[in-house]
Amino acid sequence: MGGWKITKPLDPPEVWGAGISYEAARGRYTEDVKDKGMTIYDMVYNAERPEIFFKATANRCVGHMEPIRVRSDSSWTLPEPELGVVLSSSGRPLAFTVVDDVSARDIESENPLYLPQSKIYAGSCAVGPFLVTPDEVGDPYSLEVNLRILRGGKEVFSGRTNTSRMRRRIDEQVKYLTRDNPVPDGTLLSTGTGIVPGRDVDLREGDVVEITIDKLGTQVTPVVKGKG
Repeated sequence: MGGWKITKPLDPPEVWGAGISYEAARGRYTEDVKDKGMTIYDMVYNAERPEIFFKATANRCVGHMEPIRVRSDSSWTLPEPELGVVLSSSGRPLAFTVVDDVSARDIESENPLYLPQSKIYAGSCAVGPFLVTPDEVGDPYSLEVNLRILRGGKEVFSGRTNTSRMRRRIDEQVKYLTRDNPVPDGTLLSTGTGIVPGRDVDLREGDVVEITIDKLGTQVTPVVKGKG
């Protein structure tokens, strides 16, 4: 018999994402867009309505130790470590998990209308390694989030934040996600990132991404480039 393998803890029928949900996260995004002055990121940072976007389906997701992908037409793709929330069809949180909202930042920054192409492709979303129930997590706004990118076994980037810095709370995100938009049981909401590396960092074939969130474990994914 072969060895055991940890893979996705669930096959989410839908994955949705939230953007610009952390304090100061807009600053890095604003630096990367071509517009000058007030940008769409500045505008949504203070707007009543949060950014909510469709991210993935189950066949576009990978699990712990499975490869995430850089699009074949992207030269600047980044991991986005995020707290994931598994929802019931009524919007009730069922579990929490680690999510990597892999994003082709060069495509998004070229034109905001390219956001779906930046976000939605094979291997663009990593989930797991575990699902942890709300009673085990306790306060979801006190979790440390750590990101490491390894290249040839050496660390080329590290960053950290804490979910206490979330400006857009989970209930607010869920309210807008489910408004006039029925979601099935098991829908996964990725609640946004507070770690956004700059242009001097990019994912390359052979890199390894490590994301650790308190109480949720460490997700490790190798990086490949090209078609899924």
